[in-house]
Amino acid sequence: MKQKLLYLFVIFAIVTGALFQPNQVEAQTTKVYWDGILMVPGQVGKIKVIKPINLWKRTSKGLVFERVLKPGEQYRVYRYDDLYGGQYGLGGNMYITKMAGYVEYKTPSKAKLQELANAQGSNPGGNNSSQLFPTESTPGLTIGKVLSQSITQIAPGVRKKVIDIDSTNGPQKLFTIDYDGKTANIEMKTELAKDQIIGLETTSSQANSVPQNDSYHVVGGVNADYFDKQGQPIDLMMIGGSIVSTPQTALNELAVLGITTNGKAIIGAPQVSMNLSVNGQQSYAINSVNRKRSANHLVLYTRDFAPTTNTNDLGTEVRVKVESGKLNGAETLIGTVVDNVTGVGNATLNRDEIVLSGHNFASQFLQTVQVGDKIEIKTSFAPAEWNDVKEAVSGRYHLVKNGTIQTINVAGVAPRTAVGVRKDGSLFTAVIDGRTSVSKGLTLQNTAKLMKDLGANYAMTFDGGGSSTLVTRELGNNKVSVVNRPSDGYERSVSNTLLFVSKYKTGALYTIAPSSNVLELFQGATYSNVSVPVKGIDQYMNPVAVSGNGKVTSSVLVSSGGKQVVSAEPGTYAGVVTYDGKTTNLKIKVTNTLDSIVPSESYLQVQKGQTIQLSAKGMKNGQAVLTDASAFSWSTNAGTIQPNGKFTAQNKDGIGTINVKYGSKSIIIPVIVGDVAPTILESFNKGILNYEASGDRVNSVSVQEAKNDRDGTKAIKLVYDFMNTTGTSGAYVNAKTSLTISVPPKKIGMWVKGDGKGNWLRSQVTDSTGKIIQLDFSKNVDWTDWRFVETVVPTGLSYPLKMDLPVRYMQTENAKKSNGEIIIDDIQAIYKD
Repeated sequence: MKQKLLYLFVIFAIVTGALFQPNQVEAQTTKVYWDGILMVPGQVGKIKVIKPINLWKRTSKGLVFERVLKPGEQYRVYRYDDLYGGQYGLGGNMYITKMAGYVEYKTPSKAKLQELANAQGSNPGGNNSSQLFPTESTPGLTIGKVLSQSITQIAPGVRKKVIDIDSTNGPQKLFTIDYDGKTANIEMKTELAKDQIIGLETTSSQANSVPQNDSYHVVGGVNADYFDKQGQPIDLMMIGGSIVSTPQTALNELAVLGITTNGKAIIGAPQVSMNLSVNGQQSYAINSVNRKRSANHLVLYTRDFAPTTNTNDLGTEVRVKVESGKLNGAETLIGTVVDNVTGVGNATLNRDEIVLSGHNFASQFLQTVQVGDKIEIKTSFAPAEWNDVKEAVSGRYHLVKNGTIQTINVAGVAPRTAVGVRKDGSLFTAVIDGRTSVSKGLTLQNTAKLMKDLGANYAMTFDGGGSSTLVTRELGNNKVSVVNRPSDGYERSVSNTLLFVSKYKTGALYTIAPSSNVLELFQGATYSNVSVPVKGIDQYMNPVAVSGNGKVTSSVLVSSGGKQVVSAEPGTYAGVVTYDGKTTNLKIKVTNTLDSIVPSESYLQVQKGQTIQLSAKGMKNGQAVLTDASAFSWSTNAGTIQPNGKFTAQNKDGIGTINVKYGSKSIIIPVIVGDVAPTILESFNKGILNYEASGDRVNSVSVQEAKNDRDGTKAIKLVYDFMNTTGTSGAYVNAKTSLTISVPPKKIGMWVKGDGKGNWLRSQVTDSTGKIIQLDFSKNVDWTDWRFVETVVPTGLSYPLKMDLPVRYMQTENAKKSNGEIIIDDIQAIYKD
């Protein structure tokens, strides 16, 4: 029979393989079901066979009969036309003729089509998901194969991309911010840690500390230049059209990214020249801006450096009030000398002022400058195109020059940060995570290959390793957050950053995004009006304030009694969120995984035929996430139980259990029905092979099989010798396989033939949590005949109990130490007083 079914399935798959379009189905990240059939892109309806009808294949010679379709079979429909009297197209050139009474044709609702569109990232219904989550062709990479690529539009012309790569060095995680270089109202900005040269601050903090308003939004950024132990960036940096630090690296190794006044990005190694003139006559070369003053150097300091110049008293410092111009290649800075001090140092730095600080020869020149003198500072760059740069930030290694990959003889695999400029003027930053099993990291040479493959005509590195950080403003959020996973395990503080800024003014609500992209629901659970918090977004991807939640609809939620029941098996499905007429897609994760189940009753003691309503809570992460009794599976051997947990006891005395199950988790509720006789846990009638003796502070101890002269059955004898020992002595009967008590008893009892030695008789049990409980039967065994002893079992224990030491016979007083023997029989659980 199985072979026949397999044969039919194979034939069916060959004939109708196109009906199900497997490539499209597999491409779906989430699944959309309609009346039990998985929907696929291009589907316009479905057809159900009512009476046997022919399946036809269209060929150049006309219709060719394939087989007879049977009642109950269902197929997707991709088209309908009037040929051959009207036919439904099932894909793969397969057709069914329209015949009244033989087939039933249905079309999906608008809501269902919307759900499918959202799952595919398209948007015929107006939720704008195609704008927020655009698609691009997968890049071909030299370093390996792209496994997946996800794209989010974070501002007009600016996209965040997350790419998983199977490289020759192992898995790699790539994060990029891509700016098309031409969209209006987008600009590149550099930022300093704590707004000064000396100091460190995380990339996200630098980005979020930029003053923002409804027309100025930081939407992304990366860490930038390498830095020294004080946090000073190593090379050239410009902010807002002014130099805040001059380069220190040799020209043949210098790598700088510049952004011109018209937004053009360039990468190169600019040479900077700066000259100071006094009253239009004397001229002197400025060695650096905001750097440590070296011998004979003239250094220009601004408030971007630190609160003071940090110089010693071996020089002269001239304070200049700036009246016009900036430190760049297109302007001349003009100011008036307001102070001149020699032999003091560490001058205070103020906004709208500069301090010229000179040592030795430079100090001698500055001593000739007088208060009231006019100062002019001219800056020039080579190549000349750098004279138009307003923002600049440096790195270290040139990766690509004029479309050619550079040779970099530096060993080592690490996280990397890089920036590239394409021929079309677009710019992108890339961060490759490293030093983890999820992302190994790259060599600099492979980073160069990657940047070239991503389209860079020029590319360079920023600081890498633990500094590599990429941040973006997630849809609907006001601030940026870290997207990648820095290798230190936390975000490292760095010296400066390169930021992407959107200057689009916040508009009206255009679309929405769920606060979380995945909603977890539990299989079989019942919910009232499933909803999720949403974030508002305008047409420029700016956040818009909204209040309230968005309503969730999905094929996995079936309406029943005014509520929504999760009808699907565990898996990931498509959902739609609606708020104020706006919709967006949502992934719904249906799960049946709990941490534990907590029943309303830990055990039951009921009368025969009694009915009681039970309930349970499904717990996850300390929260009750499942409370609908019907979502659990209930079963019992002590009566009957309905799917909603309503239990009716059997009409006879006895004990049993109720099993509550959900997914892989289950719990047993012990049940006592009516008046239950004691349960014998051990009669010893099958011998004593399961038992052995042990002891503490004893001369000898053993167990022997004995005859119960009370009723003629078998029993166990414990023989001991405590003579002349000190401290607490004990002789024990150990159960190799513990005795199990599943139903909570009121008492534990046993028959004991004593030896009159006044010893202490106990048992030891362990509950299901590992808690050890000592049960005391008698602290003074002063009898020598048979006697039934019992002890109350404490409440609040977790069942089942394991009795691993049925007998513990002990003496605590040295003066009472003796030897002897006791006989034990019929250890039992007692369920009534």
